[in-house]
Amino acid sequence: MKCRLWNISSEVAGCAIILAAMILPVCAVMGDDAVKGGWTAFRGAGNLAVSPDTNTAVTWDVNGGKGILWKADLPLPGSGSAIVSGNNVMVCSAAGNQGAIFCYDAKSGNLLWKGTVPLKGKPEVFEEETTTFAPATPVTDGKRVFAIFATGTVAAFNMDGSTAWIADLGLPEINYGYVSSPVLYNNLLLVQHDQSDEKAALVAFDAQTGKEAWRTKRSMGASWCSPGIVETAKGPQIILVSCGGVAAYDPKDGHEIWAVKNECNDIVPSPAFIKGLVIATNGKCTLAIRPDGAGDVTKTHVAWRNDEAGSDVASPVASGDCVFVAATAVLCLNATDGKKVGEREVEGQIYASPVVAGGKLYLINRDGAAVILKADKTLEVLGKASFGEPVDATPAVSGGCLYVRTLKKLICIAPAGDVAAPKP
Repeated sequence: MKCRLWNISSEVAGCAIILAAMILPVCAVMGDDAVKGGWTAFRGAGNLAVSPDTNTAVTWDVNGGKGILWKADLPLPGSGSAIVSGNNVMVCSAAGNQGAIFCYDAKSGNLLWKGTVPLKGKPEVFEEETTTFAPATPVTDGKRVFAIFATGTVAAFNMDGSTAWIADLGLPEINYGYVSSPVLYNNLLLVQHDQSDEKAALVAFDAQTGKEAWRTKRSMGASWCSPGIVETAKGPQIILVSCGGVAAYDPKDGHEIWAVKNECNDIVPSPAFIKGLVIATNGKCTLAIRPDGAGDVTKTHVAWRNDEAGSDVASPVASGDCVFVAATAVLCLNATDGKKVGEREVEGQIYASPVVAGGKLYLINRDGAAVILKADKTLEVLGKASFGEPVDATPAVSGGCLYVRTLKKLICIAPAGDVAAPKP
């Protein structure tokens, strides 16, 4: 099946959002995984896609084993990214009517446990081989791991692989299939359940019991994005990007705080955050929005717009004074005014969102070719490597190691100059 949703070279209408305000570090909301060195959600602590680790590698050889700590074959397919908590590395997988979480030892790559959950129905998926029924990344609070599958099944697993609870949102009615990853806020599991019809909603589950805490109807159109959470001067906000624009919601009860209307198509990238800014990107433009408004702030709170920057799939990442947007080229935007200050061409299609670790920008294309750039306006090439097979999942970074899910494997890249097991 072909569609322009995932085609980086195609023209997809859309925009990216940056919300400016006094936003506090999101690690306070998401937990202390940034301090412990974990990567407990899609794009890591606070969904920032930024790691403080300075010793990540810039070269490795998967086939020859140089710089590779371990490789593990994945028993079931999936395209969601890996997460890391303590000594646990976890991925979602699914085949037929069975969904699963696989947990591996971060030091050895040995399988520690497998948790399974039955799936109902046959949802639409983008690509049978790569997307499957497990396109979303799980999230964990260190005590449980939470997953959502393309069937609309939501499940919580204890850290021994046993099932804590299961909820069913029903088969999503959305083209190309459901791919949004859940996030945690305090005791709430938040699911951006955007669809193509009136069933679209933002749903909050009690993380302990699996019962719905609240549900807010959405009228912003479909999306394939994942939510982000920021602490602003006016309190926490859940940021959702979709085909109708961007909106912020109160995690206490789910009421909409503000919205910026911007009609787009096939929106995939999720928001990122930096220095009082929230960043999301899509096909044609990048916007900056002040998140201190209320109601419809389309005409009053857009701070700047860049019509050169866009990405069909990969989410943006922000570090220092730069916002990086990756498509057929990676652009470096000045976070203050949105002007382009750097650019470098890249090869192939990029589905995996770029990540920053220790001032290095990691990009991996769908063929599994990786390029590591200096995370500043120079975008200097620091290294190149290949995984030897397709990669759609975003890397996880923890303890100086890179954990990358390929089409069939989970690979751990050792810290630079170190082939020993990663230290807690």
